[in-house]
Amino acid sequence: MSHVTAFGDAEFNNLYHAAEERSTKLIGIVLYDGFSLLGAGTLAEALHIANELQSSILSNGVTYSVRLVSARGGAIACSSSVCVWTERLGGQRFQGFDALYIAGGAGVTRAAADEGLLDSLRIACSQSGAVGSLGNGDALLAAAGVARRDWASVGRGVWGAATSKSTTSTERGDALINSLALVKRDLGYDIATALADRLASSNDQHLPIMLSTIGTTTLAEKAQESARWLERNCGRPISVGDAARTVAMSERNFLRLFKREIGLTPSQYLLRARLNLSCELLVKSDLPIDKIARRTGLTNGERFSKVFRKQFLMSPTEYRSRRKSGDTA
Repeated sequence: MSHVTAFGDAEFNNLYHAAEERSTKLIGIVLYDGFSLLGAGTLAEALHIANELQSSILSNGVTYSVRLVSARGGAIACSSSVCVWTERLGGQRFQGFDALYIAGGAGVTRAAADEGLLDSLRIACSQSGAVGSLGNGDALLAAAGVARRDWASVGRGVWGAATSKSTTSTERGDALINSLALVKRDLGYDIATALADRLASSNDQHLPIMLSTIGTTTLAEKAQESARWLERNCGRPISVGDAARTVAMSERNFLRLFKREIGLTPSQYLLRARLNLSCELLVKSDLPIDKIARRTGLTNGERFSKVFRKQFLMSPTEYRSRRKSGDTA
C-alpha cells in the first residue's frame, strides 16, 4: 500500500520561499510512477541547503524554489511505493523553468511510452533555461526527442570513476553535480564550495575537488579554476597532483596547460599565494612565525624564514616591523 508523504508542494512552499530582496529561480523535477526518490530528494535537499548557506552571506542572492511536477499532477508513487504530491507539468502556474530535471527510476521505460507525458515534457523543455536528468532519466528525454542543456560539464564517467558505478550512485551523483553547477553559476565559487563541503559524505569526499571542473568547459577556464583553487587552499598541505585532479587532467598535461595560460608553474603560483597570505598574516595579526608558517602551508618557521628572505630580502620579523611602523621601503 502506498503512503503519501509531505515531500510535496505544501512543504516546498515553506522551505523554498522567496525573500523580497532576492530573485527566485524556479527548479522543476519531473516525476512519474516508479521514479527513484534518491536523486530527486538529493537535488531538492542540496538546493535547500544552498538557500540556507547564502541567507547569512548574500543580501541579493538567489532563492531556489523547487517544484515536483508530473504529467497529470496529484500523487505519484516512487519505486519504494512512497507517494509524493506533484503539480501538473504544463499547467498555468508553470509555463517554464529556470532548470528542469528528469528523475531516474525503475519506471522510466513505462513513462517513456506515455505520450501525454512526452508532449508535456517537450513543451516544458522548450520553455526552460536548462534541461538535465538524474540517473537513467535521460531515457525519457531521448524518448521525447529532447537534448540535455545544462551547466554541469562533469559527466557520469567522472563520477563513476570516483565512486561505485551502481545506478543509485549515479542518481545521487547526477543530483549533486547538477546542484553544484547551478549554485556555482548563480552564487559563485565560495557558496558552491561550502555546499560541496556540506554535501560530501564518506563516499564522495572528492566533491570539493571536483567542483573546479563542474561547469568548466575550455582549457583556459580549467587553468583559471585551478589557479583559484590553489589560492583558496594554499594554507593546506596540497600538491601539484591535487591541483591536476581538480580539473581531471594528468599532472604532465596540467603543468603544460597551467604554465601556458597563467605564465607560472603551479608550484610557483602556489608559493606566491602562500607568501601573499603570510604577508597578510604578518601585518594583520600577532601570530608567531612558526604558527604563520603552519597556516600558510610552509611547514615550519625555519623554512618559512628562508623562503621569505629569498623573496623579499628581509626576514618575516623585519617585514612585520616595517609594515606596522609604516615603513614601506
